Amino acid sequence: MSIAQKGALRWVALVILLTGGFMPPLDFFIVNVALSSIHERLGANPAQLQLVISGYASGYGVFLITGGRLGDLYGRKRCFLIGMAGFSMASLMCGLAASPMLLVVARVVQGAAAAVLLPQVLGTIRELFQNERELSRAMSAYGIMMGLAAAIGQFSGGALIQWNPMNLGWRAIFLLPLPICAVALAAAWKIVPETGGGRNVRLDLGGAGLISLSLAAIVVPLSEGREQGWPAWVFASLACAPFLVGAFLWHESRLSQKGGMPLVDLALLRIPSFRRGVLVATLFFFTTSFYLLFGLYQQEGRGLAPLEVGLAIVPYGVGLFAGPLISAPFVSLRPKLLAIGMGFQVTFYVAIGLLVALGVTGVPLSAAVFLAGLGQGVAFPRLFATVLGDVPPAQAGVAAGITNSALQIGAAISVAAIGSLFFVVLDGGTGERAYAHAFSIAQWTATAGLFLAMLIAIPARRGRPAEPRLRG
Repeated sequence: MSIAQKGALRWVALVILLTGGFMPPLDFFIVNVALSSIHERLGANPAQLQLVISGYASGYGVFLITGGRLGDLYGRKRCFLIGMAGFSMASLMCGLAASPMLLVVARVVQGAAAAVLLPQVLGTIRELFQNERELSRAMSAYGIMMGLAAAIGQFSGGALIQWNPMNLGWRAIFLLPLPICAVALAAAWKIVPETGGGRNVRLDLGGAGLISLSLAAIVVPLSEGREQGWPAWVFASLACAPFLVGAFLWHESRLSQKGGMPLVDLALLRIPSFRRGVLVATLFFFTTSFYLLFGLYQQEGRGLAPLEVGLAIVPYGVGLFAGPLISAPFVSLRPKLLAIGMGFQVTFYVAIGLLVALGVTGVPLSAAVFLAGLGQGVAFPRLFATVLGDVPPAQAGVAAGITNSALQIGAAISVAAIGSLFFVVLDGGTGERAYAHAFSIAQWTATAGLFLAMLIAIPARRGRPAEPRLRG
């Protein structure tokens, strides 16, 4: 029986895939709220705390494209299981870490495992749901999953720290999700069908090495630069990035001409919807700075406890969850939902900055946070549907990896640039007003990047273009 004939089983497989895919973004959101506890109970200094976040982001961002291609070549189910197992083991390592540096190492491993895991979710969805209507529904479910991760992650991080089950403290955020990982792993083994893979395949090790170095030359300095005071190695690394990317493109083109199997078939870049989607994705995750800076404003500026900080961001996660549900019935608007959602997000990002600048809290601020999240929830599934819609299924894994890499690069740029702007405006100030002023300026700057993404997303695709010929 073919995958397309398995009907309801595909939707069961989707639930399992989303359960596994839920863990990496949950981990991103849940750790942010636990940093103070890690500082107090593990003795981590500020530089090590930064590495707890950036180490995960670097491991994740560097290996995403390679992780996606591994699934295309050797089987997405197989790589999903390997990634899920690796992520679970790394979470256990994090929860048992006896020193800050052991925690950092475990976080890097966890990020690398997530880079193998997550592209298989999107790649398998693209393979299982090739009908445009079904693909849109599946991508909406993916968007709902991301919204749940945001809402549950922020809240549960603060709740677990305050509840402190079995006196685990911050360790609970890594150890308590392990049973969910085990269930997802067992269910995927039994139910998720294998997609991708083939005979006589060979990973392009040269391409994998070059693209990993290229991404590392961008993601690592942007993640580490601000905390280290922008040392010379940061600018040297960023200066090397264009040359590494050029070497990668030359290598891929040469390998393709020789009849080999390149890591990335450059014909992907000739698909207009894919090109546009990747550019929008890079700018779209400028939103990442919001989570960091809004948390700083609430915790350092207003003096809220971790649980209260988590509750303050919950409306955003609820909006992310509600957006795909609300927009799903509007079939005729699907080509425009990406731009519409971002337009909503831009409007209420501006409003959040204004409300914070004016000292308005409570229901008005929570409502604006919810509506901004709602806009992102409407746009997010359509972003992936736009990027993957015209990509042949055989290339879905690497296309998902490229898209997630673009998101990660956008996030790194946002956190580095907008975060630096925040601290420059703050200039050592203390108290709610100083933090509110710095947050508002940084928030409006990040919104400018999102506005540019919205403008790029506006042109609607009028018809399905002929697909460039791609290698499987």
